[in-house]
Amino acid sequence: MASLKISRPVARRLSVVASAQPQASSSRREVLGASVAAFSLLLSSSPAHAIFGFGDDEQLFNVYSSETTDILGKVKVTLSLDKDDPAKEDSVKSLRKDINQWVAKYRREPKVAGKPSFGNTYSALNALAGHFNSFGATAPIPKKRMDRLQKELDDATSLLSRNR
Repeated sequence: MASLKISRPVARRLSVVASAQPQASSSRREVLGASVAAFSLLLSSSPAHAIFGFGDDEQLFNVYSSETTDILGKVKVTLSLDKDDPAKEDSVKSLRKDINQWVAKYRREPKVAGKPSFGNTYSALNALAGHFNSFGATAPIPKKRMDRLQKELDDATSLLSRNR
């Protein structure tokens, strides 16, 4: 009998040689992703109040105080107009725009939002804007709401005069 020779499979070694040719440049997706990441890091490193152009707290409070005093004055003038006054509708339209700008600017500013004057002013402006949105510019404000508005406006003015 002939002997059978059983052979084992020989392991072959393969080596991969890196190509000497330059690789294709980065895809647009990679470049866009890297630029978005870099831009978000750049934005996240600056404080929130720098977005509005305030350099320090004192300047922030000075601007807040003057703008809040202005809007409180506009509210008082608008409330004093008679409902039949032809300028009432334009005054309310302008006031609503100013209220939206004031709220958008100061609502998310933690150094201002914690002030008692902000709370009173925000509450009064919110009640007034809600009334105008629901009932229109010429609808009379009910006595109970008007009393509350006057109290909040007076409180906000006195708190603002004491830098609170």
